[in-house]
Amino acid sequence: MGCSSSYVTADELAEFWCRGEGYGGSSEPTLDDINRYIQKSAARINLSLSVTGQCSCTFSAWASEFLQELNLIGAALLIHCPDCGNRFTKEEREFYSAWMGEQLELIRTGQLDLCDGATGVDYPALGWAEQSWTDFNAAHIVVNDVLRDS
Repeated sequence: MGCSSSYVTADELAEFWCRGEGYGGSSEPTLDDINRYIQKSAARINLSLSVTGQCSCTFSAWASEFLQELNLIGAALLIHCPDCGNRFTKEEREFYSAWMGEQLELIRTGQLDLCDGATGVDYPALGWAEQSWTDFNAAHIVVNDVLRDS
């Protein structure tokens, strides 16, 4: 998955956050509105991924769920729905805003590598030519080469 998409759909976000009991027809966000919030949230995630070159990697099994959670929370933070019964309190909004910023910072700095195997930020490669800055990474390059050939 490249850094040009979002990680949840409008229906998933609506089911999780915006729709249901206690909503009036005029106060409920439309699916188009929800899609705009999702895309804005995904843009922040994709920017962080692109800084460390994680856009073109193969994501770990857990990464998709994590990115969906980030996208859901990020979009929910952006939603303005005054009549919605299911919205963040001020304290929750502050907590999730800080948490979201921390997660994006971890991705941006490469401390949170969402890539599987030898495809992430710690394993720089261009085609077949991998580079190493430490003995530890050099050993990984050899192991990864053996794994690719088997």
